[in-house]
Amino acid sequence: MAIRSKRWMVGVGVPLAAVAHARADDNSISYAHEVYAEDHDRMTVQTDTVLVHGTVSRWLDLTARGIYDGISGATPTGAPPVDQLKLQNPRTHTPIPPSTITGYALPLHGVSGASPPHITPNDAVPLAHSADIRRAFDLSAGFTSGINRIVPEFSYSKEHDYISYGAALNYSIELNEKNTTLNVGWSHDYDRVLNNRFTYITSRKIKSTDDIVLGGSQILTPGTLFTASGTFGFSEGYLNDPYRSVVFEETQLDPNGRVILNGEKRPSNRDSQAILLSLTQAIKPLNASIEGSYRFYHDSFGINANTFDIAWFQKFGQAVVVSPSFRYYRQSAADFYGIQFPGDPTFNPSRVPRFYSSDYRLSALETFTLGLQANVKLHEHWNLQLGYQRYWMRGLDHEAVQSTYPAASIYTIGLNFTF
Repeated sequence: MAIRSKRWMVGVGVPLAAVAHARADDNSISYAHEVYAEDHDRMTVQTDTVLVHGTVSRWLDLTARGIYDGISGATPTGAPPVDQLKLQNPRTHTPIPPSTITGYALPLHGVSGASPPHITPNDAVPLAHSADIRRAFDLSAGFTSGINRIVPEFSYSKEHDYISYGAALNYSIELNEKNTTLNVGWSHDYDRVLNNRFTYITSRKIKSTDDIVLGGSQILTPGTLFTASGTFGFSEGYLNDPYRSVVFEETQLDPNGRVILNGEKRPSNRDSQAILLSLTQAIKPLNASIEGSYRFYHDSFGINANTFDIAWFQKFGQAVVVSPSFRYYRQSAADFYGIQFPGDPTFNPSRVPRFYSSDYRLSALETFTLGLQANVKLHEHWNLQLGYQRYWMRGLDHEAVQSTYPAASIYTIGLNFTF
């Protein structure tokens, strides 16, 4: 579920923005294959995407996209290594030596039917092994009338344990002889989290999310473009990850000396705000351009995040554009994140906090992404895209072991035909 959530968020946002700024004057068919591969046999995601964009008339264009994801590998369950545990007997309140703990009582699988997890050494992060397939599509229609453009969109995504329905509506207007564009958009996702074996839910749960985007772009000079936008998000319902485990300090051991795990508990509401600023500058003497952006994010979970992006676009001749890029991201921890939590829901519920999660994605962390992309014009109508990114994540809380945080390589190849 970790990979799905992150990737689906990106997948819904990109087509809405792209279609909103597209003009109804071209037809194209695109195919892309992407491999996201974490080190040490962690998660691997292989994605195939087909996108078709067509002009029906001067005022109407249509876009359709289909996605097929194959997901497999291992991901942290949320429980810390056994050697890191600090437990006490719930009846005598005496410390339980880690040497007497043999493991965890409920080694979770990623999805029903996944292979059993490997035996984890006491000093290693417990991992759950999973395999799943995601099928998704989205459809949008662009209606253009003079300086006005409206783009409605519908999206759908289905996995073994997750079904998502989405709708979006975007409006933009061009002013000042098309030097200024203003944009407002709204999207709604209705998600069903399905009950499944090896999870902490026994019945279907519902989650809904609304996002509102306000923004605009301004051509400052013939070679300078400035864009700014603000996003306001509202989520409610089941916001837990049903596969993530937590450990309580006064939990009991089973007869085999294994720690009994519990599921996490997050608030049922999450509000977020984000501001994005971007500047693109053409550098004509070098036949190049540079683009930089900054994004600030805050939510009611207590997370504050900053993202810095920079990319250089270098043109070689008439057919090749090469683009190196760098991204840095840093966030604070959620208010309810921790490695272990006081009390126990069964033996001492009075000490259990209201909310709790050991999901490393909610911890204080930073990520680095280095990328290189090339766009090659093979023919008047054919374009080839090649890309590679190297991604690192590092924890900043000085509690979770660094092996919890993944590093990955991302490979992309795509082909675009315009007509």
